[in-house]
Amino acid sequence: MRKPIKASSLLKRLIIGIFCLILLLMFINHYAKVLVISHQETGEIYAVSKIRSGDKLTYEWIHSFEHIPWYEDYYVADTGALQLKEIRVAGFGAGIPEDKGTMSVENGMVYMRDLDDVFDHIQWLNSHTALQYIAINDVILIKGSEMPHHEPLKLEIKGRITQWLNR
Repeated sequence: MRKPIKASSLLKRLIIGIFCLILLLMFINHYAKVLVISHQETGEIYAVSKIRSGDKLTYEWIHSFEHIPWYEDYYVADTGALQLKEIRVAGFGAGIPEDKGTMSVENGMVYMRDLDDVFDHIQWLNSHTALQYIAINDVILIKGSEMPHHEPLKLEIKGRITQWLNR
């Protein structure tokens, strides 16, 4: 015959179970990340994609005055921050940094490497003519023309649970 469980023992098991569930959710939220592109003011979401630490995020721009391609490569840190590691541009002009990191010229492109700029998020005023695309590990996620023209947008990395709770 089984002994009945005391209420205090049941309460302890319940508290331990809840504590374990909270730890599991915190673990999932920290390691399971999503990239979110949204409107800065309305919060409308234009793209959501799973992303992991170490993934490469690439922006391709066309310079507004020089009309030359400009690439920026960011890597996702364990914290979800974006680390700018490399810029490739087909020349120099207004707004293009001339003294960033280690510079070299390869196949007609100026490479700026060894950059360690870190961003919690990226904000920009979207342009159908300037932003060509945003890619994850060289696979296009979204084109600039697929988001609203001349609107303030934001790209950030969030935990999946955090993103789900904010919907």
